[in-house]
This record gives sequence, C-alpha cells and structure tokens, in this order.
Amino acid sequence: MTVTSVTRLVKEWCQTVGLKGNYGSHTLRKTWGYWQYKNQTPIPLLMEAFGHANQQQTLAYLGIQTKEISQIYDLEL
Repeated sequence: MTVTSVTRLVKEWCQTVGLKGNYGSHTLRKTWGYWQYKNQTPIPLLMEAFGHANQQQTLAYLGIQTKEISQIYDLEL
C-alpha cells in the first residue's frame, strides 16, 4: 500500500464513523509512536524509528509535555 492509499482509507473510515477532523496516514504514525511511548518503549528507539535527530524532537512530535515527563520522576521516588 502507498501512503496515498492509506490516507484515503483512513479519511473514508473517519467519515463513515462520523469523526470530525483531518485524519490520515500520518495520524496513524503519530498514534503508533504515542502508544509505544505509553507502553514504555525507550525514547531512543522511537527516535530511531521516526528518523529524528534528537530525543527532544521525538518528544515534541509525540506531544509529550513537561508535566508527563516530571510524572516519570515522581514514580521513581
């Protein structure tokens, strides 16, 4: 499958179930990465998977906020 065909399918699925918004293949990529992060996949692995230059870029891409990062440290106490 091509990126274009996946994007078309995602848009059709979202329209069928009545989701409002601009969804596509990129949405799936970001969602996959976010759930990998939530399932404790190390950031360096995600960074490599996405082809990012540094961990900050990956965290920003996934929408990981400072509050969420600080909660990680709270768990270690």
